[in-house]
Formats: sequence, structure tokens, C-alpha cells
Amino acid sequence: MDFRVGEIIVYGSNGVCKIDDIKETSFFKEPPKTYYFLSPLFVKSSSVIYVPLDNPAQTDKIKPIMTEKEADEFIKSLPVTGMEWIEDRNRRKEAFTRVLSSGTRSEIAALIELVISHRKLLENEGRKLNAQDERALDEAMRRIDNELAVIKGVEPQVIQEQIISMIDAV
Repeated sequence: MDFRVGEIIVYGSNGVCKIDDIKETSFFKEPPKTYYFLSPLFVKSSSVIYVPLDNPAQTDKIKPIMTEKEADEFIKSLPVTGMEWIEDRNRRKEAFTRVLSSGTRSEIAALIELVISHRKLLENEGRKLNAQDERALDEAMRRIDNELAVIKGVEPQVIQEQIISMIDAV
């Protein structure tokens, strides 16, 4: 799929990015290659991600952002279930990492629902979610919140509050 300068896309675990440029450049005395120059949105630093156009392993991570209609349908489908809590911490970390690195939006939403529900269960018992699960939840929320925020023209926090209230209502 060809993308254009100025387009907003989702790039793997980096999340929502803007394509700032597409041009030929050379790194470390290598022959010049054509790269997408991506700027992650909602990131405080001024980092640039360089994605070589001739590397399918990298370019396949570039996905178009949802349309407004797709975003509305996605929001209406929340909360998404389908994941079960894995008691073994290491196996759970592997499963969460797999979803965060290559999962669909629905799988990421199911992870969010699962972790928030488990956190609620623990809080009712006077316990807390462990740091590893909190990090997975934060990353999953960031990925979904940022994309929906761009589409809806609001801050990611607004989307996050919406999603949490939808899950809490269940």
C-alpha cells in the first residue's frame, strides 16, 4: 500500500504517526534508500522513525488509520471480550506482548477489558494489579486512545475515560 506525505497512519507498536516525508537518504555509508520519515503523535520527544520502503517486514507494520465510520463501529463494539486471565505471570506476559506487538484492534480492546476487569476484581479484594499488568494496560490504552483521539479530534484522555466507563458499566 502506498502512503503519502502528510498522511496519518498507525505504525506497529509506535502507534499513531504522521508521514513527514518520503525521500532518499543514506545512513552509515550505505547506499541511499527511500524511507518514510514518521513522527509519532502524542509523544513529547521529537523522535523520527525511518522506515525503508524496500523492507516489507517494516512497511507491513504501516496501517491506515481507521475511518470515522470504522471508529464509530469500533466504539459501539466495546467492551470486547474473548481473552481469559492467565494465572501464570510469565505466560500472561508472553500473551500480552504478542497481542500488543501484532494483535488486531479488537484483540487489544479485549486485553484492555480483561485487565480492567481483573483490576476491579483485585480492588474488591483489597489488592492491586501488578506493575507488569499495569504496563500492558497502559500500552494497550495508549494504542487505542491515540488512534481514536486523532479520528475524533479530542485528547486521548477523553477516549480513555470513555472506554473505562463503558467497561465499568458491564
